[in-house]
Amino acid sequence: MKNTLSVAFVIAVLFCSCNDEGGKTAQKKIVADSIAPSLEYMSSGNSISQLLCQRWENKEDVDDGILNSGTGNGDLEIPFRGYTFFDDGVMVQNPRDNMKTGKWKMDEKAKIIHLVFDNGGATDITIDAVGVKSLLLKAGKDKPVKYMADGKKHKTVSDDPFYPTNNKWRIKPTHLETDSEIKSRVIQCVLFYNKFFQDNGDRNEKVISFYGIPSCFKWYQGGISVNNKDKLSKKWIDCFFNKDQAVMGQQLLENIISKKYKWNREEPSWIKQSAGVLLQIADSLK
Repeated sequence: MKNTLSVAFVIAVLFCSCNDEGGKTAQKKIVADSIAPSLEYMSSGNSISQLLCQRWENKEDVDDGILNSGTGNGDLEIPFRGYTFFDDGVMVQNPRDNMKTGKWKMDEKAKIIHLVFDNGGATDITIDAVGVKSLLLKAGKDKPVKYMADGKKHKTVSDDPFYPTNNKWRIKPTHLETDSEIKSRVIQCVLFYNKFFQDNGDRNEKVISFYGIPSCFKWYQGGISVNNKDKLSKKWIDCFFNKDQAVMGQQLLENIISKKYKWNREEPSWIKQSAGVLLQIADSLK
């Protein structure tokens, strides 16, 4: 499921540290480092509710290498399952694809999580076991499902890219949007990716995966491009009322992507450099 979309514009600012891999657009390696000040570690002394408040990924999906199988924007997408719980009672099911947002409450005595979804419906899941980086959940009579995490969470919940307010741009509108509304949706998309890159940089991830997340971008080490309007993915189109409005969103980005942006050469991580440029792109759209 490799992304073969064509490129309309490229910010061709490549650095010496990545000259050999400038054209690769899927997963990128970075060097591990200490935890960023925006994050905090979980510990075995945390309560069950506290341990839950991080990003949980389905272990089977991780072991199957789904995140390494491309962008997940094709017709044969394999679901990548997970939960992200936040301290303020907000949650996201499957944050990368088939996203559902809602609220959660924890019955620590019964070890049951009550989920109420924003688009309707509710369900309960039982905690069979939980640790700093491992979670075993059971829904009804189904077999328990294993989840895994990195034992870190953002001190400020809105810094997490998958916090629901950072993902409203992904929810298909119910009406034709005005030019102003389309621009606002595109700005929120760019700000999401600013947080997404910053989050990956702060977590010192060895690889970064764009699997399942809507986009009309193509990523390089030290460069960003916009895909051609004739090759937009279904996931990008589904973020808008119709294809015409999706193209309008793409063209807003196409019109500003070739501007000159400042890449922080003092920052050793290309991921954090990209986060800074995305913030500049969002500002240029305002």
